[in-house]
Amino acid sequence: MHFWHPGAVMAVAATLAVSPAARADTTIYYHSGNWDAFEATSTGGQPICGIGSHNLADGSSLALRFQLGGANVTFTASKPGWQIPDGTAVPVVMQVGLSEPWTVQAIGNGDRVEWSLDTNTMQRFDAQFRGASSMTLTFPSGTEPPWVIGLLGSSAIRNAMGRCIRDMRRRANTAATPQSTTQPFGAVPTAPGAPANPAAPANPAAPAPPAGAAAPAAPPSPAMPAAPGAGPRPGG
Repeated sequence: MHFWHPGAVMAVAATLAVSPAARADTTIYYHSGNWDAFEATSTGGQPICGIGSHNLADGSSLALRFQLGGANVTFTASKPGWQIPDGTAVPVVMQVGLSEPWTVQAIGNGDRVEWSLDTNTMQRFDAQFRGASSMTLTFPSGTEPPWVIGLLGSSAIRNAMGRCIRDMRRRANTAATPQSTTQPFGAVPTAPGAPANPAAPANPAAPAPPAGAAAPAAPPSPAMPAAPGAGPRPGG
């Protein structure tokens, strides 16, 4: 049996960065009790939110990760010196506080074993994780002694992971929303001296008369006024 203590930031980052699901750009942004909260990027370019705890005494660590677009939370237990053939089935018993133990079938590869819980099951695990003072991992098929992991700060660290997931989803939704084209100007301004309203269109031409119909008579010309002195002469 051994007890876990807060790990140095660089040690935890190095442990989490070598995960097959994450690239080396792991960033630890929050620390609470025995736990660190981190962000990473998967080998496929998807963002990851997670939390982890590291034992400085023997280098062992436990991390929980959620990847954007996934439906499960992945647990990874790793320790230097483990030499597990790839794809080996490794049973793990996980007990949080005094709650009923969880028995899971993990898959081992090299120096780590991994298993997953779906989001519905994680709700029950989360309630236990927040309320207990420690959790125990047991590896019944091997010679590894049980791990006793302190849960000091577990509620705050799970809140940090939840915020990370919400922010991650919000950023993804914003990036997927089509953005309308914007312009740096408003309505086209009127040129100086130009009329406020455009000129009225010219009157349309009168329609042509139907074939065979007489053209309408032209209106009579107005009478011209007589020139001065042009009237009849008296006695003429």
